[in-house]
Amino acid sequence: MSQERECVYCGKIKQANEFSHEHIWPDALGGDHLPSFWKTDDVCRSCNNMSGVFVDGAFIKSFPVTGERAHDALTYLPPDRPTGALPLNYLGVVQNVRPAEGEVIDFWVCASGANILHIRTEEKEDTWNAYAGGDPRRGSKRSKAGRVLISLTSAEPYWVCTSLRSVLQHFPKAKRFVTNLELPADATNFHELDLSEAQQADDLRIVREFEKLRERGEWVRNCVAIDPHADGRFLAKVALAVGFQLFGSEFLATDYAKELRKGFREADPGKRSQLKIRGTGFIRGIDLGPVSDKLRWPGGWLLVILQLDKKLALVITAPTGRTMGIQITDGATLLGRLGSEYQDGVSWVAVPPARTAAGPLPYPDYLAHMIKVAKAPVLAKLEALRTDPSVLPETGLEDVE
Repeated sequence: MSQERECVYCGKIKQANEFSHEHIWPDALGGDHLPSFWKTDDVCRSCNNMSGVFVDGAFIKSFPVTGERAHDALTYLPPDRPTGALPLNYLGVVQNVRPAEGEVIDFWVCASGANILHIRTEEKEDTWNAYAGGDPRRGSKRSKAGRVLISLTSAEPYWVCTSLRSVLQHFPKAKRFVTNLELPADATNFHELDLSEAQQADDLRIVREFEKLRERGEWVRNCVAIDPHADGRFLAKVALAVGFQLFGSEFLATDYAKELRKGFREADPGKRSQLKIRGTGFIRGIDLGPVSDKLRWPGGWLLVILQLDKKLALVITAPTGRTMGIQITDGATLLGRLGSEYQDGVSWVAVPPARTAAGPLPYPDYLAHMIKVAKAPVLAKLEALRTDPSVLPETGLEDVE
């Protein structure tokens, strides 16, 4: 007989076959490389799917976080061979070049290698306007993933290969066309535009209009929608799951955990602001001044669980040094069960560009390593994966002042 248990996210008792594997810290931000503490099988499939699109998705695909994902990723490229891929930088929806009726153009760039136009169906629901690339469910279906036009900005083979790998990784389902490179006859992942096809001929018209903007010295005008509340549900979800990992079902029965659960499930930011959840989100951030540059891990996300003034908190530092935090619990009974290591803090570092992570590591050891007081071997190993961008092949492009 199937065993029943409670879903961490919705609180409903369900059969075991209704549960699925959940990354508490999202795979897109390096969660797949973190240890088992950051994963759980105690989330039902329904909550997992909802979270992936509306909670994790809203945060990951927000304009600020797409920038974070690309920040310092260049430093993890192998200098001797073009086998790496970079997260793309999202610049918004193009305003001064128009596609066919019912479509929009998203402008992306690959550092040092390409300008990318993603032509997709225009969104009718406001829900998706703040998602870079629109409704993520479209991108998972080949018939709805749109078309990608790639204009390479460097002729250096290293950057051509890196750009194409990056686009393929980012747009695996879309139709991908290279506009200024002769492809081999047997190419399958990328194609040249076929002017006998009406749609592809119009796509070439779009490319030419972009070229004319550059020739006239005009800027591409983009519009970016930012949801300032995209982090609220995300932080509530992570804190709820971390609390369960630390304390089990006893935590889920606490009043504060119930508030976190409401925060995760409540889509209305106005109603969510009325909940008794303590923390500071990503947009507003925690101002640590110059210290933030010492805390941040280049290209990585620093996750720290520590006890502060009889409260247990999760503090997250993004690749640029922007920091956010949320309370996990202030229950005295639960805190009494914690090991002493949480009084100083326990840390993990997830580094998506390097496809790796480090931790758990005592937070004082992390700090000592970062300020060069003492070396942490696990961090030194992670540090050794980084490359000085100056040793990478030249792009052949002139620096823009």
